[in-house]
Amino acid sequence: MARKAKAQRWTLLKVANLAGLANKVAYEARDRGVLHPEVLSPSDALPLLTFDALRRVSWPRENYARNTPTRFRLWESLAIEQSRIELENVDRRTGLYVHPAGAELAVLPSHHVVTALQLVESDTPHLYLPLGKWAQQVREALENFEAGLHLTTQDTGDGAA
Repeated sequence: MARKAKAQRWTLLKVANLAGLANKVAYEARDRGVLHPEVLSPSDALPLLTFDALRRVSWPRENYARNTPTRFRLWESLAIEQSRIELENVDRRTGLYVHPAGAELAVLPSHHVVTALQLVESDTPHLYLPLGKWAQQVREALENFEAGLHLTTQDTGDGAA
């Protein structure tokens, strides 16, 4: 039986640490409305990881300066919202296919095949986000945290950790 997180107040820093991301990513996610500090839980690590993976994406023929903060594009909002899944409910095979028109959540191998083929056959640029793998990593970090081990932010190589 999966253990539930202890009733405690989760902070931006704790969620960033669970996700293995630099604290500045969590602050940016808060400022952009992805995370809401008053209602954080360990499951918020998935939208945070999704936000981090998408924040520098620019599709071909998209007129968007990657270093200019703007409102979320529709596909970004759809992908982040689809990644809001309770950690206990994420299967290891769960993945999110993000493309300029939105995002497709896939769990079953058949859905992965159909989604990937549709995107490739239509020559649609896309990005695959391994939500199942991320959820497993977050659950392991949460178990370590509950066991009393300290969370540490991974060094991302950008000097922000």
